[in-house]
Amino acid sequence: MRSVKAIGALTLLSSTMLWNTAQAATHMFAIPASTVPEALAAFQKQSGIGVIAKGADVQKIHVSPVHGVMDDQTALQKLLAQTPLQVQTLGKSSTFVVSRKPASHVRKAGITDMEGLFVVGHRKSQTEKRISTIVMDTVPYDPFENLGGNSSVASSLVLLPGVTGIVDGDEPRYVSLRGISPDLNHTTVDGVALASVGETGSGTRRVNLQDIPAEMTSRTNVYKSFTAEQDADAIGGVIDMIPMSAFDHKGLYKYFDGYGIYSSFKGSVGHNNLKGYDPHMGAGAKGTISDTFGKDHQFGIILSSRYQARVRNSQKQYGNMGYTDTAGKVMTNPEDGDWNGRTAPVSFQSGKFANAITTVGGSGKLEWRPTGTNLYASVMGWSYDRWEHSVMDKQDYNLTGNVFGQSDDGGRRKVNSIYIRRRQDQWDRQHSGVIGHVDWHRGRSNLVARAGYTWETYDNVSTYLAGRTYPKNVYANYDHNPADGSVYLLRSLTDPSIASSSKYALSTASVTRPHAWEGIPTARLDYTFNAAPSSRGFGLVSGFQWRQLTITNDVNEDEYKTGKDMTGLIDHTDYVAWKDRTPASFVGVNGYHYPWSSLTKNAAQSLYDSRVSDYKYRENIVDGYLSLHYQLKNTIFIAGVRVDSVNYSSWTPTISNGTASASKSKTNGSYINPLPSFDVVHHLPYQMNLHASYSRTIGRPTPGNIAQAANISCDGDGGDGGGVAECSITQGNPNLKPRRSHNFDISLDKWFNHNQGMFSVAFFSKWIQDDIYTMRSTEVIDNTLYDVRKPMNASSSNIKGVEVSLLNRNMKLWGQYFDASANATWLGGSMNYSNGTTMLRSHHLIYQPDVLVNGAVTWHIPQIGGGLRATANYSGRYLTSLGTTPNQNTGFGSLFTLNMAFWHQVYKGISFKYEVMNLANQQPKWLIGDKLQYTNQMDNYGRGVYFHVIIH
Repeated sequence: MRSVKAIGALTLLSSTMLWNTAQAATHMFAIPASTVPEALAAFQKQSGIGVIAKGADVQKIHVSPVHGVMDDQTALQKLLAQTPLQVQTLGKSSTFVVSRKPASHVRKAGITDMEGLFVVGHRKSQTEKRISTIVMDTVPYDPFENLGGNSSVASSLVLLPGVTGIVDGDEPRYVSLRGISPDLNHTTVDGVALASVGETGSGTRRVNLQDIPAEMTSRTNVYKSFTAEQDADAIGGVIDMIPMSAFDHKGLYKYFDGYGIYSSFKGSVGHNNLKGYDPHMGAGAKGTISDTFGKDHQFGIILSSRYQARVRNSQKQYGNMGYTDTAGKVMTNPEDGDWNGRTAPVSFQSGKFANAITTVGGSGKLEWRPTGTNLYASVMGWSYDRWEHSVMDKQDYNLTGNVFGQSDDGGRRKVNSIYIRRRQDQWDRQHSGVIGHVDWHRGRSNLVARAGYTWETYDNVSTYLAGRTYPKNVYANYDHNPADGSVYLLRSLTDPSIASSSKYALSTASVTRPHAWEGIPTARLDYTFNAAPSSRGFGLVSGFQWRQLTITNDVNEDEYKTGKDMTGLIDHTDYVAWKDRTPASFVGVNGYHYPWSSLTKNAAQSLYDSRVSDYKYRENIVDGYLSLHYQLKNTIFIAGVRVDSVNYSSWTPTISNGTASASKSKTNGSYINPLPSFDVVHHLPYQMNLHASYSRTIGRPTPGNIAQAANISCDGDGGDGGGVAECSITQGNPNLKPRRSHNFDISLDKWFNHNQGMFSVAFFSKWIQDDIYTMRSTEVIDNTLYDVRKPMNASSSNIKGVEVSLLNRNMKLWGQYFDASANATWLGGSMNYSNGTTMLRSHHLIYQPDVLVNGAVTWHIPQIGGGLRATANYSGRYLTSLGTTPNQNTGFGSLFTLNMAFWHQVYKGISFKYEVMNLANQQPKWLIGDKLQYTNQMDNYGRGVYFHVIIH
C-alpha cells in the first residue's frame, strides 16, 4: 500500500489488540527465505488468515525461512523475528496488520490522518472478500470517496458489479441485484431485517436505501450466492450493513462536514405564485464522533447525525402516444387495425415540480469488550426522517380524431380538452431501529445472539385540484418522434390564446391523508464450530431465527363534488417551461388554503375511497438451519439445509355492491420450504479462488400484493412513466404463491499486488418458479381512463449473467498514487406469463437491464493532502411493468451518470471538498413498446454542486 496513507493509518488504526490475545490454530508451514511481501503471501495462503501488509513499511525487508508444524502465532512471530515490524489485529476480527514499530514511524507531509484511516477499511474489506466462502462484493465506508451530500448506502452500492440503481428523481433509492426486483433482496443491519412500507404504504419489501446514511456503517456486504447460513427470502441477494464500531480505530475519532448545495435546475419556482420554495440553494451538515473509555478502554461509544435541506426542482414531459392506421386513425394497439408503421400523440402533458427535501436523523452505539474475556456486546439505535414538500403543476392537452398531415416527425390533431392541475404533497417517511448484539467465543466455538426491532412510517397530506375546459375547433401541431429518443411535443395551436381565453370547471378536488406503518421484531441465534478460515477438518454452523412482520395501511380521503366554475383561479403566465413552446398556466391558489368549505363533499365517494385502500398484514417466519463444513488445505466443502416456515394473515376491506364496509375479511395462509445448498471453494495456485454453488431460495409476495383490495389514485401524475391515464387502480391478489428459485453460481477471483488488486469473473443462473409480475391494462370507467395494475404469478422465469470486475489500489504512476475499479455485467432473462387469455413470453425480467458498466478512479495527491475522484455508472434500459399486450409494456431508459469530486487540506484537521453530481447532465427517460423502443416521458433534474468544509 502507498506509504503516505499507510503512515496515517498507523496512527489511527482501529482499536487493536496484540497478537497474543488471538486464537491460534496449528498448520504445516513451509515458507522459504524471501521478502516480507512474498513471505506474508505464503503465510496467508497456508494459514487462511488475512494479513494486511503496508507496502512502504515492508519493502526491501527479508525474512528467514519457517518450516514445520506450529500454531499461527508462533509461525508469524518467527517469520518477523529480527525485523522492525509488529503485528496487530483489527478489533475482534481475524484480520491482522503488519507495520513498522512506532519507533521507526516518520510522517510524510501532505496526507491526512483521516484518509489514512480509511485505507485500512478498504484493505479489510478486500481481505473479507478473499476469505469468504460465499460469492460476495463489499463496499467500505469512506467519507472522502463517498460522493454527494446524501452519501447514502444506495449511492455507494451502485458501483458494485451487477447492481442497478432504481432512481428516485436524481438519486438511487433502491437497488436491483443481478437483474432481480429490489423486492427480492433481503436487507439487514448487522443481520437484523429492516422494515419497509414500500413507496406509499403499498407494502413492497424493497428497502429504501436512499434514507440510510453510509456513515452509519463501516462497510456494506452484498452476498450473491447462498449457503444455509444466509436468509432464505433472497433471490437477488442479501445486503448486510455492518455498523461502524468505536473499536475500528485507535483513540478519538471525529468527522464533521458542513456543506452548501447548488441545484442548477430552477424550473417553475418563482413563476407559480407559491412562496417558500427556493429555486437553487440548500445546505447540510453531518458528523460522527466516537471513542473508547474505561480503565482498560473496554467500552466504546459512537454517535453520528445528519441534517440536509435541498432543492430538487424538475420538469417532466409526457408524450403519450398511440399507433396510426393508413387513414390516420389512432389506435391503442397496432394489431387493432391496418397499422401504417407510424405513431401519433394521444396527449401532451407538461409537468412542473417544485420539491424541497429535508432529512434529519442520527444513530448511536454503545459497545463493551471486557479485557481478558472472549465476550463482545453492543446495543445500537437509529432514527432518520425525510420530509418532502412538493408541488406538481401540470398542463394537459388531450387529443381526439384522426391525424392530419402525418410525417415521420410530426402532424396535427384536434384538441379535445385542456386540464390544468395542482397537487401539493407533504411526504414524511421515518425509519428507525434498535439492535442488541452479543458475541462469545471459546476455542473453536463461536456463539452470536442478536435481537432487534425496526420500524418505518409513512404519512402524507395531499391536496389535489384540477380544472378542465373543452375548446371548440382548435388543433395542435406537433413534432419530434418517440422512436428517436424524444417525445411528441406541442409546438403550436391554431388558436394560441385558447388556454387563457377558455372557461374552466372544477374536475377534481380531493384531500388525501394516507398513513402506513410497518414493524419487524427479530431474534436470532447462530453457532459456529471449527468453521473459521484457518480451521481444518469437519465443522458446522447452525442457527435459529424468528421474526414477525406487521404492516397497516390507513387512508383518509375527502372527495368533493365537481363542476364549479374556477376560471378565476387559473393564472396564465408568460413562463415557457423546458421543452415547451406554449406559456404555462397554473391553478393559482395554494392548495392547502383553498376554500374547501365552499365545496360540497361527496360523502359516499369519500367513505369508499377511505376504506377501499386500507389493509393489514402479518406474517410469522421461523427458520432453522444446519450447515456442515469440511476444510482441506486448499478446498472447503459446505452442505446444508435451511427450513423456512411461514404463516400469515391478511385483513382486506369487504366490498359489496360498490360499498366498502368498515369490517375486514381475514384470510390465512402458510407455507414451508426446505432449502438445500451445496458450495465448494478451492484455493488455486497464483492467488486464485474458485467458488461453485447451488442453492434454493424463495421470494415472498409483498404484503400489499396479497392484502390490498383496490388502491385508487387520481393524482394526475400519470404513474411511473405512464402518464396516459388520469387515475390508477392497484389491486392485490390473495392467491399469490411465493417464488422458488434454483440458483447456480461459479466465480473465479485472482488477487495480485499484495492483496490490493483483484480480477474477478462470475457466472450465475437462476430458474424461478411462480415468478410474480404486475399485469398492467388500461380501462375506461365512468368516462375516466384508469391504469389498472394487478400482481400475477408467471409460469416460469429464468435469468443468467456474467460479471467481470477489476480493482487495484495503490498504483504508482508518475510519482502519484491511484486507485481504480471497473466492472461490467451482462444479463439475459425471460418470463412466460399470461395476460388472462393468452400465454406470452417476455425476453426480460422486471428491472433487468441487458448491460451494466461501472467505474471509479481516485487520484491521491499527497502534496495537498487531498485527491480527485470520478465515478461513472451506466445502466441499460429495463422493464418496469408488463401490459396486457407487449405494446403496452413500460420501462426505464438507459442512463449514464458521471460524478466528480476534489478535496484538499487547508489546515491541519481542516479540508475543503468540491463535488459536481451528474456532470454529463444525463436525465431519466421512460419508455413504452414491445421492445421499449418509444420514449413517452423525459425528465430534467439538472446538476447538483456541493461545497464542503470538513473538520477531522
